[in-house]
Amino acid sequence: MRKKHVVCIILLWVSYINGQNSETLQVNYLGQEQGLLQLNTKTLALDDMGYLWVGTEDGLHRFNGYEFKSYISNPNDSTTISDDHIRGLVTINDTLWVATNSKGIQGYQRSENKFFSLFSNSNTPDLNNAYKVFELNNELLLFSVKNNFILFDRKLKTHEIIRLPNESIENKVEDIHVVNQNNVWLATKESGVLVLSLRDNTISPLPIFNSKSVSCFIDSKDVIYIGSEQGVEVYNKTLGTLNKTTIETGVDGFYKINDFEYYVNSENGILKYNSITDRFKSVVFQNLKENKQYTSVSFTQVLGDNKGNIWFGTQGEGLLHHNRFQNKFESFRVELPELYENQRISVFPIQKENDSTLWLGTYAGTVKYNLKTQESLLYDTGKGDITYDFFKDEYGTLWVGSITAGLMKYDAVNDTFKQWLHEDSETSLKDNEVLKIIPISKDKLWICTWSGGINEFDIITETFKPVLLDGLQIDRARSAIIDSKNHIWLGTDNGLYEIESNNILNHYTDNKNDSLRITNNRVFAISEDEQGHIWVGTSSGLTHINTETQKSDLYFKQKEFLNDFVYGLIIDSNNRVWMSTNFGLSVFNPEDKTFKNYTKEDGLQDNEFNGKSFFKDNNDLLYFGGINGFNIINPNQVVDNPYVPDVYLESVELFNQPIERNEMFKDTLQFKSAENVLTFNFSAINYLNPNKCSYQYKLENFDEDWSPVTKKKNVTYTNLNPGRYTLKIKVSNDVGQWNSKFKTVQLIIIPPWYLDTWFKGLVIGLFLLSGIVYYKVKTSLLKRDKVKLAALVDSRTQDLIQKNIELNTSHSVMLEQKNNIEFLMKELNHRVKNNLQIISSLLNMQAKNVEEQEVKDVLNIAKNRILTISYIQNDLVSNDDAVNVGVFLKNFSKKIINLLSDQETQKFKLIFQLEPDCICDINTTLLGLILNELITNTYKYAFKTVSPNHILKISCTHSKEGLKITVADNGVGYSVYAIRTNTLGLDLVNTMVQQLDGTIKVSTNNGVENVIQLPC
Repeated sequence: MRKKHVVCIILLWVSYINGQNSETLQVNYLGQEQGLLQLNTKTLALDDMGYLWVGTEDGLHRFNGYEFKSYISNPNDSTTISDDHIRGLVTINDTLWVATNSKGIQGYQRSENKFFSLFSNSNTPDLNNAYKVFELNNELLLFSVKNNFILFDRKLKTHEIIRLPNESIENKVEDIHVVNQNNVWLATKESGVLVLSLRDNTISPLPIFNSKSVSCFIDSKDVIYIGSEQGVEVYNKTLGTLNKTTIETGVDGFYKINDFEYYVNSENGILKYNSITDRFKSVVFQNLKENKQYTSVSFTQVLGDNKGNIWFGTQGEGLLHHNRFQNKFESFRVELPELYENQRISVFPIQKENDSTLWLGTYAGTVKYNLKTQESLLYDTGKGDITYDFFKDEYGTLWVGSITAGLMKYDAVNDTFKQWLHEDSETSLKDNEVLKIIPISKDKLWICTWSGGINEFDIITETFKPVLLDGLQIDRARSAIIDSKNHIWLGTDNGLYEIESNNILNHYTDNKNDSLRITNNRVFAISEDEQGHIWVGTSSGLTHINTETQKSDLYFKQKEFLNDFVYGLIIDSNNRVWMSTNFGLSVFNPEDKTFKNYTKEDGLQDNEFNGKSFFKDNNDLLYFGGINGFNIINPNQVVDNPYVPDVYLESVELFNQPIERNEMFKDTLQFKSAENVLTFNFSAINYLNPNKCSYQYKLENFDEDWSPVTKKKNVTYTNLNPGRYTLKIKVSNDVGQWNSKFKTVQLIIIPPWYLDTWFKGLVIGLFLLSGIVYYKVKTSLLKRDKVKLAALVDSRTQDLIQKNIELNTSHSVMLEQKNNIEFLMKELNHRVKNNLQIISSLLNMQAKNVEEQEVKDVLNIAKNRILTISYIQNDLVSNDDAVNVGVFLKNFSKKIINLLSDQETQKFKLIFQLEPDCICDINTTLLGLILNELITNTYKYAFKTVSPNHILKISCTHSKEGLKITVADNGVGYSVYAIRTNTLGLDLVNTMVQQLDGTIKVSTNNGVENVIQLPC
């Protein structure tokens, strides 16, 4: 315990004399969400294509920036890795060499997608426990195994096993340093530094170094740094001396940052060591995405590439990734623990007081922020209300506008604020929600409010008066500038106003009918560029107003303009337009009309920014505030990722199922014609913000042009015709810079066998041969059939003559029968007609001999019905033939009227409205009886006297619904109930209509109208 206390005191003292606290490194976390099977990342390696290989205790992984692909052991497949516990990795050309925990040294041939075991060590168990792989030169590899190491000649495929001294505890080679072509230093766990002679493959200790456990070397020109359990020592190559450094804690690895700075993997975490000053700093890893710091982490390896990427392998914490181009901006957070402990503070307006002090408006009130100490002071005046606007007048006085807290003025002497609120007075502020403060003169300010319009404030008299522009009260003016012409540009929720001397010169809105318009009426930011043109940010995009031509350019959301809700707008010294939005910052270049976007991954406080929260100081520094603090940006020092990635075809899917053909290493792919649903999966090797990479693809001989820019990493083609195609894929990096080199893959769709040339020739030959054979056979058959046909024709001719005689005889018999039937039908028709005439005459005679009028009427009605049947019988032979209903109605109605007029003078005029082509297959007997009943009723009941104004109208129309017959008069009308008590006429009509499958509707308003609807 005492020893631990001493070590802690020494470490604290060393930390003190180094004059350091720590250095924060922004990292991205890579773990199981990206497909890492286990979080103990034991070893790392990069191949020549740029893929990162990660070995864990549960498999080997390949990382492309988006996700991990795992390689795990399958005992039933000899081409898979033999052991999932990986301890060491090295890539050399096409081979990945793998040191495993229990199966010795494995190799993975990437182009063939298969693993192999170098040699079997079943007789020497120690050789199965492998740790690391080192490349000594172009021919030799050194495999570190338990208590031994193996020298393997790649060219001769031979190996030699060399035993390490001090076997009492597990010994192994931890690192190597190639001194020259004949000598190699070995860092060992139990034997210190050993010198390996490649002349005779012997080892000997390095006398100058006394530490027993050595872990790593790094060469730096004239010196070699050696890491051990005692810390870091430096060996001078020229003098042959060994000296200690200030790092005196156990060290396990080095990573060279530049010529004089190194990351040192120590038992106390990662240290950043400066070889010039011999001082170090502890490195704190900050994950801004998750707002998390990684402390008390044990690191296994540090690996970097030449594109600014560094990976830190850990024990149990996955993989940490840093890119030196990622953190482009400096972020600051506001902390108010007395009110909002552990809560992020949202920043609104920003005003610079001096180089070390900023004024910040927050939802908690007005804050004075110290940039050096990053401490915040919240003022009591307006506390708890949103501070929404700052303005510094010519006297250096700070004026503050607040939501609900009115107008405030800062008193620098007493460090307090004076406040003006709405009161019941004509000279008072009209609304406590102050959105914008505009200087009109040295002594007057315009105070723009939410619902109280614009108030002019007299600084001397401290009084307010309303301001009307062309007689209008302007509400919700949240943004404003005074341009180079001394015009005021006022942004409101009702558009943009250009004002001169209290007069509105122009009012710009989003009305599409206006030639000069803005993207949306809700204006949040306004700025003037060097040419005097106006830029306007709204809730739906960016507007550029050319004040000379009076034309506007509109920019809405698009693939390059990720979010068009523009909160803040600043024009930098290079005339680029910086905009804060709901999804990071967008920078517009007016020269080439392009957008560049930055998000939280680039070091911004968050993706979401706030309205009113933008400011540019006299040093051209830009300030933008949002929901988690604010950023200070020097536009000229923002360094984007200069590297463009390569893109690789990683896999191909057939009918949405992956196929194992190792497509990544093939320039030509062949598929059968039936394999016609192909999905190509590709990926850019861009570890910095890979989700921002864009892709385009084109299949030559199929696509006419490149695809639209997309974030998708795959494309599917279906029903490709047999032939040759070329798939081209291009990619951009995270800032939109495109790689001029394409990934090109030749694609061959093999035609089916029946479309091959040989098969087509065979088919043509067989067809011609078949034609000849067919002709010969057919000719022979025709000759033979000709003789048979002649005999058959003679036989059939005799049969036809006989049949003709029989048919003539049969026709004569049928003609005689037809004449007999016609005679019988005429006789039957004559007798029926005579009988009906007899019945009618008897009824007529009876009617003349009867004195009661009622009985006489009944007999007359019966007589008329009999005559109706007689007339129909006379006109038609059968009721089943189709008739022209209009003609029938007209002729039959006249006959009925003639019958009725024999007894007394005709009382009404008969009018017909009949369609000419009402052809219908209908029972005319029933139809004639219905017509007789309706006309008789009209004659008897509709009219009491004779008059030319009395009308009976009969109409007939034909439609899809059927036949419509209307019988209507303009008589006195009648009660249906009264008629039915005196006669059977209406009942008969209803019955006969039903027999015809029809309907009848009777209306007695202004006479009687009978509407009959019959199917036709």
